Amino acid sequence: MNKKLRIAIVPGEVCGGCDMAFVDLHRNLIDLLGAVDIVFWPIATDFKEEDVEALDSIDIVFFQGSIRTEKHREIIEKVAEKAKIKVAFGACACFGGVPSLADLYALGEVIEEVYLKSPSTENEGGIIPGETVDNPYGILAPKLVDMNYKVDDFVDIDIYIPGCPPPKERILEAVDILVRYFEGRADVEKGTVIAGSRTLCDECPREKPEKIVIDKFKRIHEVKIDPNKCFLAQGIVCLGIVTRNGCGLPCIKANMPCRGCMGPAPNVYDVGAKLVSAIASLVEIENEPKLSDEEIATKARTIVDPAGLFYRFTLGLSRLIRVVKKK
Repeated sequence: MNKKLRIAIVPGEVCGGCDMAFVDLHRNLIDLLGAVDIVFWPIATDFKEEDVEALDSIDIVFFQGSIRTEKHREIIEKVAEKAKIKVAFGACACFGGVPSLADLYALGEVIEEVYLKSPSTENEGGIIPGETVDNPYGILAPKLVDMNYKVDDFVDIDIYIPGCPPPKERILEAVDILVRYFEGRADVEKGTVIAGSRTLCDECPREKPEKIVIDKFKRIHEVKIDPNKCFLAQGIVCLGIVTRNGCGLPCIKANMPCRGCMGPAPNVYDVGAKLVSAIASLVEIENEPKLSDEEIATKARTIVDPAGLFYRFTLGLSRLIRVVKKK
């Protein structure tokens, strides 16, 4: 390709992990930088918002993070108007990610916790920066949107690269697809997900018994984990049964259960609801007719923080949370 591609990397509500995923390309990053011009990447270089205004066109924009502030929304919409191909990069951009868990609370509660109540906060003057917004506490707050949003709630996305952060192999796969597209050798199907097409459970090498029966749910620090046995068979919640494969199993190989950062597997529309349905059938399945509703509820309560566990990366996709928040 004779002409260098003009690339923009635009952050929203981010932790920086997605930027590190680019850096982790190592030698491949050097090759990539030789083929592109980075016209906007404020986390890595000294770009300012006015630089967006000066751009006439962008070949590819990588959106990172979710949309939490009006400024996030404004910038992604400006960049999207100038971009030929728009990519949602990482779990937060694709599904809302961890920041979406804040939607379990009222906006005023979130603001108060962050600026006034968190254990690490020292703010004797109770100062909260930003503009005044309506909230039940009557306090100053940054100008936030009403809830945490994934990127495609505001702009039309061509390619999704999930993960927290996206695996190196998937990034390179996406780059290859994009280069071939701009060379005229391939099309980009809108909505393409750069990941596998099965569940993580389908490729997990751990031994799975024919019948899994859970008498009690356990947290990972409460039991010595057998590295060869299915996590669910050990009473440990693993999201591999509802999560898209393609990450390379780094957590599983490190003897840790899947937490779902690659997003829902094909035909899974609500990760939490699907997971509840799946694991409910495993709890004391042989003794269930003999158990009272309270006994079943007691066993279910052994799952600590079910919302944070089932929806760690995908609450932004949940129809339920959106209906509740709008009401």
